[in-house]
Amino acid sequence: MTSGVLARRAGVNKETVRYYERERLLPSPPRTGGGYRTFSDEDLKRLVFIKNAQKFGFGLQEIRELLAIADGELIDRAEVRAVAKNKVAQIDEQIVRLARLRHAMQNLIHRCARHTELTGCPIIDTLADGAIDSPDTVGDR
Repeated sequence: MTSGVLARRAGVNKETVRYYERERLLPSPPRTGGGYRTFSDEDLKRLVFIKNAQKFGFGLQEIRELLAIADGELIDRAEVRAVAKNKVAQIDEQIVRLARLRHAMQNLIHRCARHTELTGCPIIDTLADGAIDSPDTVGDR
């Protein structure tokens, strides 16, 4: 199948296919006499794998690791579990950061609602304050 057909069947654009080739996530395909790249059903399966792994939050390096494991003759499920457990830990950290960010934003909204001065806005002022290093400190003034 051509890169256009591959892209369409995988639900991506042709530039994505080229990018994954450059990143060596997809193998360089053989070419026809006219220079067209031809992809196999295995290439489609690999592209779908990449897209599904991204939906689970895996980055390209993690996907490379998973593909290397999957490309082996025997799949080391313990190694796959370790990669997945690491991803869960990253997701948990992100949840904590997002919860802090949500709390900080709620504090700013509350401060804005109580703001009685005619000028200024606590939300705008806080976002413009270069001294803010993290959402953990927002709204505690």
